[in-house]
Amino acid sequence: MNQFSLSTKKSLHPPIEIKIDGKTYQTRLLSKALFDEMRVYQKSAEKGDEKSLYKQVRLLYNIPLDVLDKLDVRDISALLKHTMTQIISPPTTTGKKEKAGKNVPKPGEKTSV
Repeated sequence: MNQFSLSTKKSLHPPIEIKIDGKTYQTRLLSKALFDEMRVYQKSAEKGDEKSLYKQVRLLYNIPLDVLDKLDVRDISALLKHTMTQIISPPTTTGKKEKAGKNVPKPGEKTSV
């Protein structure tokens, strides 16, 4: 039997890690409830409420408020963008042969040299 097994306690995906002043923080389990709460703050942020950006990061990484309050709003925005990019389209790992093969022209293809 072909079976796909999931757990509500642990994700198949590794957490996303960030470092602030040398301390590492990891994303919490990215559940539907967490994303629903994130959307509420995202809508507020789109209306100009910068505090909502900080609340989103707090939800995702559980970073103490005294640490978050010291960060520039542009850094918070960049962190959110980075995190969402990792969630939506995580990086794929490719071997050296695959990477090398991507730059090799196909037979009959013009080269830039």
